[in-house]
Amino acid sequence: MKKKINCRVLSALSAAAIAVTGMSSLPTSVLEASALSGQNAKGIVSQMRIGWNLGNTLECSNTNLPVTAAPKKFATAWGQPEPNANQFEAVKKAGFNTVRIPVTWYEHLQWNDSTKKYHVEDNWMNYVKQTVDYAIDRDMFVILNVHHEDFINVSQFNENTYQTAELKLTSIWSELAEEFANYDQHLIFEGMNEPRQTGNSAVSEWGNGSGDNGYTWNYINRLNAAFVNTVRGQGSSANKERLLMLPGYCASNDSTAISNIAIPSNAGNVALSVHAYSPYFFTMATDSYANHTYPGSSGWGADYYSELYNMFNYLGQLQDQKGVPIIIGEFSASDFNNTESRAAWATDYLSLAKSKGIPCVLWDNNVTAENAGNSKGEAHGYLYRKGCTWYPNSEPVIKAMMKVYGINSETGEYTEIVDPAFDWNNVNVGSDWVELFKKPNGSTIEAWKNFTVSNWKNYVNKDYKFVLVYESDHAPELVLQDGSYDTWNRVASSDDSDTPYIKEFYYDDLTNAIANSGKTMNDMNSLYISATTSSLTAYGLYAVPVSSSSVEAPKNLGDANCDGKITIADVIVVKSYLSNNSSALTEAGKLNADVDGNGISESDADMILKMVVGLA
Repeated sequence: MKKKINCRVLSALSAAAIAVTGMSSLPTSVLEASALSGQNAKGIVSQMRIGWNLGNTLECSNTNLPVTAAPKKFATAWGQPEPNANQFEAVKKAGFNTVRIPVTWYEHLQWNDSTKKYHVEDNWMNYVKQTVDYAIDRDMFVILNVHHEDFINVSQFNENTYQTAELKLTSIWSELAEEFANYDQHLIFEGMNEPRQTGNSAVSEWGNGSGDNGYTWNYINRLNAAFVNTVRGQGSSANKERLLMLPGYCASNDSTAISNIAIPSNAGNVALSVHAYSPYFFTMATDSYANHTYPGSSGWGADYYSELYNMFNYLGQLQDQKGVPIIIGEFSASDFNNTESRAAWATDYLSLAKSKGIPCVLWDNNVTAENAGNSKGEAHGYLYRKGCTWYPNSEPVIKAMMKVYGINSETGEYTEIVDPAFDWNNVNVGSDWVELFKKPNGSTIEAWKNFTVSNWKNYVNKDYKFVLVYESDHAPELVLQDGSYDTWNRVASSDDSDTPYIKEFYYDDLTNAIANSGKTMNDMNSLYISATTSSLTAYGLYAVPVSSSSVEAPKNLGDANCDGKITIADVIVVKSYLSNNSSALTEAGKLNADVDGNGISESDADMILKMVVGLA
C-alpha cells in the first residue's frame, strides 16, 4: 500500500536531492511514513485540519486542444505555471496538511468500442498521478475530484443527460479507482465538484436545487450512488475504506441543499462536500451591497460574524443529523486590498469551523488584486507559484489561518521572478521564412484584438508550417474564419514542445480545424492571430518550409527548471535527467542545462552548482 514503511515511493525531487547532496536523511516533509488505514470517516476528517486548492490548473477546460496534446499544455492553458514539487513543499511548510486537486477529465476521454466505456488518455492519467504524488510524498491528505465536466453541468437535467453523465462518470472513476487502488486513506475521492443545471428556469443554477419537485436532488443522488458503487466495487482493501466526498446541488452550503443529499446504503466512509465563500458580500461581491471591511455588515444590513456563526451552527447540526462529517472543499475571501480585514475574517471563519470539526480547503487560483482585471471578486491568489512564496497581501491571511490551529507557518520571503525579456536578437529567423505578420518589440496585442494575416492561403500545404513567435506565459491563438464570419475556428497546435516563444502549426492542424467546423478551405477567407487576454503579446507569424529548423528559444544558462532563477533545484533536475529520468527536463530546460555547450553531462551539473554557491 502506498505510504507503507520501506516501500514508499519518493518523488523524483527527493530522490535527486540525495544524489546531489549525499544527505543521509531527508527533510521531514519527505520522510517515509506509515500507511493510514482502519480509520472511519470522522477519524480521517479529524486529521485533515486545513487544506489548499491547486486551482485553475489541472481543471482547465474548453482548451480546444487535441486529446493527445502534452499534459503540460492542458495544465498551463489558463496561464498558470506547471505544477511541481516545490509548490507543494511551500504549501506544506506554510502549515497546510491537505491539498485538493481539481481535475477536468472530459477533454481527456477516448471511447473504447470493445468495452463500451470511456478511457482516460494515458499521459494525462500519469500526469495527474505525478501531481498527486507531490502531496502524498509529503505526508499530506489529497482530495482528487472531477471538475468542470460538461456532461454533469448541463442546461437541463433529463434522463438522456443522466445516462451520458453516469457512463462517463463511472468510466472515469473505475479507472481512477484502479490507478490508485493501493493508496492509503490519505487519498480521498470527491465524486463531483458543483453539479448543477445551467439553463433551467425552474431551478436556479446557484440555488439549492429546489423547484422541480425533487427531480434535481434525486438526479444528483443517483450520480453520487453510481460513484460510490464504482469505487467500492473496484475491490481493493484501500478503496473499500477510502473516504468518498458527496456534493449536493452545486455543492451549496444551503441547509436545504445539504439536507437533501442521500447517503447511499452501505456507502462506507463518506463525507459531505460543501463550498462556502461566506459571507458573500464580504468575500466576493462587487455590487453596491458589498462591504469588504470585517467585522462589518452587508448593504442589506446582515452582520458578517452572525452569518458565519449561524452557518457553522447549522452545518454542525447537519453533521449530527446525517451521521457523517462535512468538508468545506472551497472557501476564500477575494483580495480587495483589504488584508487586515481578510485576516480577521479568516480567524473567525476557521475558529468556528474548528469548533465544529469541519476542515476547510482554501481556494487558490493564483489571481491577485492587481491582475484580476474586471473580475475583482475572483482574486483568490495566495501562493505565488512561480517563486513558491506567498503574495504580500496574502501572507498575513495565511499566518492568521495557521494561528487558529497553533501552527508555526513558514512562508518565506516574497521575491518576484522576472522572466528574461524577449528580444528579436535572440530569435534566429531563417532566410527561408516568409513573414506574414510582425509586431516590433514591446508591442502588446490588446484584449480580444484580432490581427488579419494576408497571403496565408499560398502556404496551406504539406510543404509549409506556420510558426508563431510570441512573448508571454500563454500563447496567442491562431484562428480561421469563414467569409460569413459565422464560425470561429481555433487551430490546435500539434507541436507539443516546451520551447518558449514558439508555437508551430502544420497543414493537418489547419485542415482538422476546418473539418471540425463543417466548412471547406474555400469557405475560409481569414487567418487571425487572436489575443484573448491583455497579458498576451505577439510578435510574428511566419510561413516556414517544414524542412527548416525551428526557432531556437532565448537561453538562460543554468536555469534548468525554467523558473527564472538558478538554485540547487536546477542541479537536482539535471542530476535526475542524467539518472535516466528523461522527463525531468523540458526542451527549454535542456537548452539552459547545457552550460558548456557540449551536451548535458555531469560537468554541467557541477558548473550550475558553482553558480549557486557563487564560484562561477
